[in-house]
Amino acid sequence: MSHNLTELKETGLTIFQDQFSLSDLTTVNNIASEIQPHVGLTAGGDWYNGWRMHEESETKDMLNDVNWAYHWCLTPEENPFIKDKLLPTLASVCDQAFEGRKWDWHKTNCYIMTNNRHDFGASPHFDAPYLWPQKPHIQMAKYLDEGPLSITFMVPLIDFTVENGATGYVTNTHKHIWDTEDWTETKQYMRKFFNDNYIQPEVPLGDFACFYGNVLHAIMRNNTDIPRRGIIYRAIRQDALDEMAKHELG
Repeated sequence: MSHNLTELKETGLTIFQDQFSLSDLTTVNNIASEIQPHVGLTAGGDWYNGWRMHEESETKDMLNDVNWAYHWCLTPEENPFIKDKLLPTLASVCDQAFEGRKWDWHKTNCYIMTNNRHDFGASPHFDAPYLWPQKPHIQMAKYLDEGPLSITFMVPLIDFTVENGATGYVTNTHKHIWDTEDWTETKQYMRKFFNDNYIQPEVPLGDFACFYGNVLHAIMRNNTDIPRRGIIYRAIRQDALDEMAKHELG
């Protein structure tokens, strides 16, 4: 693990190899294929938040009656593999990566992401608590103690390849404090910066990617007919979680 933690600190991204049983992951992938979506984007560019998803689910099967580009469903946390194997493994990384600082899971961001065939370009972003599109003036990286505020884990449920849209990253962006207050206006420039500099590492089944929340990253285009699914967990430092609660940020 020491090599991975060093790489994480230096580049903002690392991939842990051969961590989980392929049969366990395949089982979860099969389970996830039948879970109703929680939020998502349709192939026509229509965004569904949780409220809209709930409303329309009363009259339609949101999983099968909607043509999704990508969507997120809630993680079945009582699943034995997730509860007894996956989460303890990820937690051990957090304990060391946060260097003894208190942390906890971002409770509203425990998802399984499904990326279907689609033609949308990348929409690069930072993860919470580094970016709040609804309250962009809140920039915790500018006033909380130094060090990582969040760590995101991406655990493939099938092989992540360039062809099926493996996540794109711009490494080393965690070394800067980004001004996000004018995010709406600067998104177009960040997209160009991302497109000029991203890498797209492939992550085989059994491995997982781990990156700081202030590493610029994006969902990429899936050019296959097989859904690319992955489990997403985000850990956030406790002082940032306290700020989130103060400002009523999910």
